Formats: sequence, C-alpha cells, structure tokens
Amino acid sequence: MSDDQQASTPTVRSRALAAGITEERLQKHFDRGAVLLNGVLVADLDTPAPVGTSRVNFGGQ
Repeated sequence: MSDDQQASTPTVRSRALAAGITEERLQKHFDRGAVLLNGVLVADLDTPAPVGTSRVNFGGQ
C-alpha cells in the first residue's frame, strides 16, 4: 500500500471519532478490550479500517 493510500484509509480511531465517540470514551473501551474490528480485538487504534469492508464495534455494540 502506498503512503497516499495509507493516509486516505480510515483507521479504527478516525471511524470512531467520525461516529461521535469521544477520544476519552474510545480509550476507555480500548482499555477494557471492548474495541473489535471484524470480530477481532483491536491492538492498535490506528489499525486501518476501510469503510465498507470492515465492521468496527465499540463497547460491545
């Protein structure tokens, strides 16, 4: 993946913030192990999460 493609690919963090989840709330979910990407626990909030191909769950929702 090129740098341009990486820069334009949303991350778990950017998608959460765009959905209206505050940075503080996101961090709390992350610290509890309650952030999933396609059903897999997220180890880094800056993991790429392309819209339309990835499902992001926060706090078990």
